[in-house]
Parts: sequence; structure tokens; C-alpha cells
Amino acid sequence: MKRQVISLLLVMVTMTAVAIGNKQIRIVCSFSDYASIAKEIAGDEAVVEMISSGESDPHFIPPKPSYAIMLNKADMWVTTGLDLEQWSTTLIDRAHNSKIMDGAIGFVSVSDGVTILEKVDKADRSEGDVHLMGNPHINTSPLNWKIIAKNITVGLIKVDPENADIYEHNRDAFIDRIDHALFGDELVDMFGGETLSMLLLNHTLFTFLEKEYKGKKLVDLLGGWLKDALPIRGSRIIAYHKNWAYFSDIFGLDIVGFIEPKPGIPPSAKHVRYIVNLIKEQDIKAMLVASYFEKKSPQMIEDRTGIKAVYLPLFVNKQMDIDNNFELMDYWIRQIKQNI
Repeated sequence: MKRQVISLLLVMVTMTAVAIGNKQIRIVCSFSDYASIAKEIAGDEAVVEMISSGESDPHFIPPKPSYAIMLNKADMWVTTGLDLEQWSTTLIDRAHNSKIMDGAIGFVSVSDGVTILEKVDKADRSEGDVHLMGNPHINTSPLNWKIIAKNITVGLIKVDPENADIYEHNRDAFIDRIDHALFGDELVDMFGGETLSMLLLNHTLFTFLEKEYKGKKLVDLLGGWLKDALPIRGSRIIAYHKNWAYFSDIFGLDIVGFIEPKPGIPPSAKHVRYIVNLIKEQDIKAMLVASYFEKKSPQMIEDRTGIKAVYLPLFVNKQMDIDNNFELMDYWIRQIKQNI
């Protein structure tokens, strides 16, 4: 009888140890794009949650008590790391979780290593809601997704080093998938995604692709999103806000004006007239509007010019059946092509 009791205790201890060892880590992300990438990297080893599910203005998220509770239980907090999520300071303070404070093991800044656009030298509130660290809307470039994935992987390995091989494997597979989706299979197989990405980031890719290979230009081998977006490359557009800087940088759109006179400042009647005249003078065909913005001003500009307002979700948005970053990029390119 005593031996049976001891055996039962050993089984219970073993089961408890296995349960503890298989405990999923908890990741909370500021936005749905980061959550989508975190799920790709973490796989079954983590439960991934998000503060904003994709339909809200990223600058202004109400600090709900439920968010603080979510963060209190988190092993990792994934945020942009610039000055976009200023609303998160209140939530982190209320969460009382030292593991996810800035500089702690569970804090992940996904913008580390990203080439930041539109940096400013000094604060000047007369210029509107200026981001002092540069444009924080890094999620609109697939090149940045690769850096985001690398930063999340580093964070996961710090929090859960035993599963480092899993995270690194998933990271590499995710990055390879981006490369093939962006450049197409043939060019990636010939030159590798890293080389092509560097050329694209340095704005020398299309010059390079003018070279000939076996009697035809390399650009004829281009595939993926860059090929799909060739018809819109060089197009002049209007945007509501500076959401699309990184997308435009990669896909060659020329943003010639903004519905906001200054970042975060609602358009005045005078500024709307200026935009209307600009559209007519330059024969601009489309304006990009993140779907969380008010619709009155874009509709007014549509009525006066015939331009098409293209309303786009800024993030992965399951309410629109856009479940991941790849589907989001497909949607953006498709909608813009249809309206230019």
C-alpha cells in the first residue's frame, strides 16, 4: 500500500512538472499587426492578445481597466517603441507588472533597427501632433515586418530560452515567406531576400533590375507584391495623415498633399479648398484614408473633384476578414490599384 501511495505521488509530481513546463507564455501587443506576427513566431508556445484589434486610431486608445488586467498577467509587452503609444504609459503603471516595464526582460520595442522616416530636430507644437522620434507607422512596410519579427524573437528567447530553436525556426520561415510574397520566387531564388531587401530599402532595386540576364531584363522576373503594384508606382496621391510613408517608400507612391493641414489638426475650409485646387491642377486620382478617420472631409473633396477616397484599414482587422499581415497587404494593393 505504501509503495502504491509513493508511486501515485511520483506520477502526480511528474504530471505537475509537465504541466508547468508546457505552460504557455502570455504576450500582449499594442496593435493587431504585432499580434499577428507574434503568433507566427510563437506558435503554440504562447497566448497572444492585443490592446487594439485594428479598427481604432492608434494614437488614441482609451485606458480601459481590462487592458491593465491583461498587462498585469503578461510575460511580454510588444509595442512600437517610438512615441505612438503614449496612451500605454497609464496602462503600464496600472498593471503593476515589473516584467514588462521599459528595459525589463519582457519589454519588446519592435522598431529597434527600423530605418525611421521623417525624423524631426526639435519639438514644435505649432506644427501639429509631431512625432519627435520620426514617423511611427512602421507596420505599412513589409520590410519592417521582418525587423519586427526579429525583435519579437529576441524577446521570446529572453522570456522562454528553452524554446529558442522553435522561435528562430518560425522567424526564419516568416521572413522567407515575406521575401517570396514581396519579390516573387525567381528573384529570391537567384539573389536571396536579404540582398533584394537592401536594394529596395536603398531605392536602387529597380535600377538593378534593368540589367539583362539571359537576354531579358531582370525586372521581367519580378513577382509578388512589387509586380502587382507596378501599375501604381510613381502615382501621385493625397493622404489624410502620414500613415502611408513607409508603404509609399517601398511601392513608389508620391504623396503630394495631406487632408490634415498639419498632423493631428482637423482640416479647415481653407485647407480643403487648397487640396481641391491641388487635385485639379495635378489631376490626382486617389486619396488614401485610414478607415478610422472622419469621412466628412474626404467626401467633400470627392464631391468637388471626382477623386476617389480609398478607405483602408491601417492594421490587421478580423472584422473585415483580414486575419494577417499578408492578407492586409493584398487588400491595400488591390484597393489602390482599383482606384488609380
